[in-house]
Amino acid sequence: MIDAPALHLPFENLETDVPWNPERHIEITPPEQVVLLEEWGPEAAGPTALSPVAITGPFRFLSDEGAEALRAICTELEGYATSNERIPKKVRGSVYRSAFLRGMAFDPTILAFLSELARVRLEPHPVHHHAVHINYAPDDLSLNIDQWHRDAVAFDYVLLASDPRGMQGGRFEYYAGPVEEGRDLLLAGELLPGEKVRSPDFPAAGWVVLQQGHRVLHRACKLEEYHPRITVVNSFWAPVPGVDDPTDLSTMLKFDGREVALTEWSRFQARVAAHRLEHFAATRTDFSRPLPELQAELRQVADALTEAADAFDRDEEGSMIAYGAGS
Repeated sequence: MIDAPALHLPFENLETDVPWNPERHIEITPPEQVVLLEEWGPEAAGPTALSPVAITGPFRFLSDEGAEALRAICTELEGYATSNERIPKKVRGSVYRSAFLRGMAFDPTILAFLSELARVRLEPHPVHHHAVHINYAPDDLSLNIDQWHRDAVAFDYVLLASDPRGMQGGRFEYYAGPVEEGRDLLLAGELLPGEKVRSPDFPAAGWVVLQQGHRVLHRACKLEEYHPRITVVNSFWAPVPGVDDPTDLSTMLKFDGREVALTEWSRFQARVAAHRLEHFAATRTDFSRPLPELQAELRQVADALTEAADAFDRDEEGSMIAYGAGS
């Protein structure tokens, strides 16, 4: 298990931050529903799925005290919010500013529960700017909180950090079908069929849904009137031998800029290489394997690291995974 990192970085401390205390801040009630990718048809998993799970129904995640601490921290972090063409108001890299958020992202009890729910081993995301991402209500109510997209991470939960009472609009929606099917409809300028668009009901702050984010097309709709809506997206890495992780450099470059992206990318690629080499050492290095096969697998790991290092020499702007408002 990976411990929460002690991050000594040039980020300002938060006045509202408190230490993470799992005994006081966690209150998990398992979801009543877990939707499997196979329920959306044979194409929904595709070759990149890391488990059979698509998305869960909403379930309680934080205690009242935990939800209130999270709301206060997110409210203060709003002062650091930025925007891009997909998300009008967001904060990235939150684990660098908050001990509470670091603890929540790295808590072993939470990781064990979510891994069982996801049916695959989940680890804190090595890209810490993915680990805790926060979305806020836009100042311009004509904008969606987030556009239709798939995630560039294996799994994530969407956690409501604000009180939903009185909120008009601003619903989290997902497409109950293959990502590619929904993407192609949106890119063709068509609306998604209403019978395939689902919207979980979050009854209170501190409730979440867990999803295999790269295989679920989803968005956060526009608000009909202003409401201090805050959602926290906590992302995870699912290292599965033989299946490539969806994390990509292009998304980070677009969201976080070159200095941040390449630092985070180097950490991620180091963790991926270490995992591949550990798996190789444990399962592949027996005397029945032909030497050329062993050599080829070692070179694959080395080539991936070389490609990651070569990215430092390229001048890339990156790109966004987004398919428009869709309504």
